[in-house]
Amino acid sequence: MSSNIVIDPVTRIEGHLRVEMKPTEVQTATGSWTIVDKAYCIGTMFRGIETILRGRDPRDAWFITQRICGVCPAPHGETSIQAIEAAFDVKPTPVTVLIRNILHGAYYIYDHIIHTYLLIGPELGILAKYLPMVPPALGKEGIEKLNLGSSYAQALEIQRKANEIVALWGGKFPHHQTEYPGGMTVRPTADRIASTLARMTELWSWVAKVMVRDFRSLLTANERIGEAVSTLLDIEFRGLQDLGTSTGNFLSYGLFPDHENYGDWLSLLDSPGKRESALIHAGAWDGSAKSFDLEKIAEFVKYSWYKNESGLNPKHETTPIPDKTKVEAYSWLKAPRYDNKVYEVGPLARMINTFGMKWKIPIRNPVTEEDLGYFEYGVLNPKGSVIDRVAARVALTLLIANKMFEWISELKGYMGEKVTNYRKNVKEGEGFGLWEAPRGALLHYIKIKNYKIENYQAVVPSTWNFGPRDDFGQPGPVETALEGTWLPRDVSVPEVCNIIYPEKDIDLSPIGVNEKMSWGDVLKPALEQLNLGRVNMEPVNGSEYNTSLALTVIRSFDPCIACAVHVLRKR
Repeated sequence: MSSNIVIDPVTRIEGHLRVEMKPTEVQTATGSWTIVDKAYCIGTMFRGIETILRGRDPRDAWFITQRICGVCPAPHGETSIQAIEAAFDVKPTPVTVLIRNILHGAYYIYDHIIHTYLLIGPELGILAKYLPMVPPALGKEGIEKLNLGSSYAQALEIQRKANEIVALWGGKFPHHQTEYPGGMTVRPTADRIASTLARMTELWSWVAKVMVRDFRSLLTANERIGEAVSTLLDIEFRGLQDLGTSTGNFLSYGLFPDHENYGDWLSLLDSPGKRESALIHAGAWDGSAKSFDLEKIAEFVKYSWYKNESGLNPKHETTPIPDKTKVEAYSWLKAPRYDNKVYEVGPLARMINTFGMKWKIPIRNPVTEEDLGYFEYGVLNPKGSVIDRVAARVALTLLIANKMFEWISELKGYMGEKVTNYRKNVKEGEGFGLWEAPRGALLHYIKIKNYKIENYQAVVPSTWNFGPRDDFGQPGPVETALEGTWLPRDVSVPEVCNIIYPEKDIDLSPIGVNEKMSWGDVLKPALEQLNLGRVNMEPVNGSEYNTSLALTVIRSFDPCIACAVHVLRKR
């Protein structure tokens, strides 16, 4: 194992993730190249939130589970609320559903902007030679004179508007406070509606005119990336659609229920379905659309540090092995499977289960009616890829931004309506919550006995995507997606960029440099002044391997390992 190439920790994510890659050499007409033969995703800390919840009042769960993660607290809270509502046998009112959709819609816009620009954006900007998405290493002067980091910097500012909307309806962000089983503790007012509309007007314009533009620029550059890598390695590589290929199976629980048809949303808890009245549908795509069936979920632990039986439904408790005395195990993450198969979850899964392989979303200003055409996209790799996952996030951001105006308008008709079907605690009950975090399908399960939580389980998106192999030997989605990824040996990030873009065509005269430079030569001093000259270089046996492409694959799944693993120390 010592010859494995190791990334530990994976940065720019929430939580602790270690990735080990077993390399192999391939020979082509242009030389010998190192690629990933097998990969292993390792969650390095034990998950303990479920243990913390036992014995507590069930209504505490939605507060506590939000503390699972500082990036995606809102989805944990909503999923927990829905599990509690199922156990309490209470439904939210229509106005509650609308308020929740607005709150969580704003949260989604914030999260997808942050991921696209701050978490995976630096890799995309550098690979595509697209200055607006590269971090603003030259500061305000670089932004103003070279456009270097302009979109990156704008993303930091505009995402605040989305968080302000969450705080308007949730009391604060992160960890909002206004949901309750059966309803909300906040009412729609003219001031809240107007404030939401004002912020959404700014957000919509930025998403439609900047985020969509930036993605189209990435898509244009993608062909050049494919040509350069194909020529260098003497392989057929079309571009980022051939990077990060996974299983082609996509799972979604659905998102944003219809406030006038909540029964359709709840029906999924009792029988297979698609939640077709929701904005985003549920489904289990395996090459064609299939209904989602809750009974087909099982968690496998052959390669995880747990000692309970493998292949159990999420209702069952899991027992950790604190001293890790399980020879074949290598992760604290479990391996969830659907119908015993490996499924990817996340934005791409949501878009495919809702719209199939071709998407067409109008870009028409909801306030001014300015018509900017459509965001049209056809999935480039039916098994999933880096560029397809980025496309899905952009598409969902625009789709939700459009829908927010409809929800705001509809909410005006519910002024003064009942916001809560209040229900006290129950002595016995159990229930599931099925929702979507930005990173993918999120499940919470609660069992109540004698007014207290007897059992609580959460199966989170990054457990699906970053889980280890299962009892059948099947690698997880990310482990699969990393296979075949090129690991340039003894070649730094600037050097790779000069290989892809050898021409000297970057005009630096606006900042006083009187010669044009190549893309890699521009990046080198910018990285070195931040002490990142050897960024993403991992040493093994006297060589250094550039893991930038591997990290691009990993980050395309938007890992949130804090959701999947936690520490619990007994005093």
